Amino acid sequence: MSYQHGFTGKRDTQHRTQLKRVRSMKPVSKHSVSMLFSHWKQEHSSLQRELDAFRDWTSNVAEQQTPEFIESASRLRQIRDRLVDHFVREDQIGRELRSHYPKGSVEVEASYRQACQDHEELLSELDDLAGRLDQVEPPFESWPDAVHEVTLFIDRFEEHEESEAEHILWLAPREDTAV
Repeated sequence: MSYQHGFTGKRDTQHRTQLKRVRSMKPVSKHSVSMLFSHWKQEHSSLQRELDAFRDWTSNVAEQQTPEFIESASRLRQIRDRLVDHFVREDQIGRELRSHYPKGSVEVEASYRQACQDHEELLSELDDLAGRLDQVEPPFESWPDAVHEVTLFIDRFEEHEESEAEHILWLAPREDTAV
């Protein structure tokens, strides 16, 4: 899995290095999944606050009736950076879960593959959306149409997160579920 699309230079190298390091890690303790999940929940809450702040900002801009397409693209790219870090943590959780099932688990593998696919699709969609917002003549009928597309993306991301949290809780070894 690669989260490189949309990155150039130093950022791209940092994220690739971080992902490689995570993938080479061994389980750190019996409760590593619960610790990772706890960090993930905190990170998710912070990310949710950032998305909520973005929604509030778009509402304020709509009230002023002055579209801010380029500023929206810039803010979405900052959110993308956070998403990449968040997805790296989710990848780490998936690898820890896999290590708890050394003989393999169809459910764990399916959940892991789905998460990887979702991450790629979400980042690709976000790159496309930011790219369209950044155009000299954005291809939206109006500012509310652009905001609607951003809202749809955020809704898909939230659905992904809910589903992933359910899978993690369901698949985590019993001693790891007390978070």
